[in-house]
Amino acid sequence: MSCGKVGILVSMTLLLSGSLSLSPSCNRRHGLCTAPWKKWGGSCYFITQKPLTYDEAREACRRLGAKMAAPHSDQENDFLASLAQGSVIWVACTDRRQEGEWECEGSQDGQGIYTNWKGEQPDNFGENEHCAFMWSPDKKWNDYRCNGEQLAVCKQEPRTHCFTTNSEGRLEDDSCL
Repeated sequence: MSCGKVGILVSMTLLLSGSLSLSPSCNRRHGLCTAPWKKWGGSCYFITQKPLTYDEAREACRRLGAKMAAPHSDQENDFLASLAQGSVIWVACTDRRQEGEWECEGSQDGQGIYTNWKGEQPDNFGENEHCAFMWSPDKKWNDYRCNGEQLAVCKQEPRTHCFTTNSEGRLEDDSCL
């Protein structure tokens, strides 16, 4: 049985048996994203409601228990563009430590990173462009000054909603498996 059908059966099972435990592996594979977060590819995504500087965006995501998103594939890049709905969004990539050496959130040192630069980019125009953004209509990236303001997409692992009930059908206090 898929985890998606578990919710419907939970009430029936509680009524019939009075005790229920959801499979931990089911919860890890099919974790939930609560609104307004959107699920894609095993992660949850949220777009900020107002433009922020690069550092403000990273901090806003951190306060939500997430990280600013950096796509790792064409498919994830396309998904982030669809969330942006025509807006410009930050991409969690920067070359602040070393000009021309781009580092992206979630990439391991020494491994190649995914990029989708627009032609002739990054160009470090004015010697002051060290953060990346995506213009969602064409899904291409540009380097930009980090103190500019754009929307951002935060990314986090799905929530696992695990619970157990007692023989009376009440949730246990320590209910996460």
